[in-house]
Amino acid sequence: MYGEYGPGSLPAVTPPPVNELANVVLYLDSVPSGFPVPRAAGPAEIVQRHETFVPHVLAVLRGARVEFPNQDPIFHNVFSLSTARTFDLGRYPEGTSKSIVFDRAGVVQVFCHIHSDMSAIVLVLENPFFTTPDSGHYVISGVPPGDYSLTAWHERIRPIVNRVHVAAGEATRLDLDIPIPADSSGR
Repeated sequence: MYGEYGPGSLPAVTPPPVNELANVVLYLDSVPSGFPVPRAAGPAEIVQRHETFVPHVLAVLRGARVEFPNQDPIFHNVFSLSTARTFDLGRYPEGTSKSIVFDRAGVVQVFCHIHSDMSAIVLVLENPFFTTPDSGHYVISGVPPGDYSLTAWHERIRPIVNRVHVAAGEATRLDLDIPIPADSSGR
């Protein structure tokens, strides 16, 4: 029926184990106004690789530009219908990148029109005092003295909020218990 074989699809890739701590964002809810905001070294990035968005969760400061480079040998079409930022970057091939500015705080769910199992989240925050735990440890540097609410955010749990007092010139320790449930694949 067909004269020649055409290019096949990519072989199924077994997803690597997911480090769910990498999908947790810890952030301060409010910071005094007028505090200097550090500038990012460049645009943040969510790469499309092996039909997956990497990283799955990206926290950025409101006003940040995020690049979406395609490293797959197939087309992708990155989009979001979230109220914090709606966009559609259209289809684009391997080796190209498109970007979008996130100018409103909130949770932005990102998908691919072509690959329904691809998803990512951009968590757009109002201040630069946020981090992702590294092997269960975290540091948020340069916080001005004061009383704050520290929020632990993960897509599958309600945010966990703790009060924290930061004294001038002192390190503040706050241990958290973040009960992350397994996803639907049992990971």
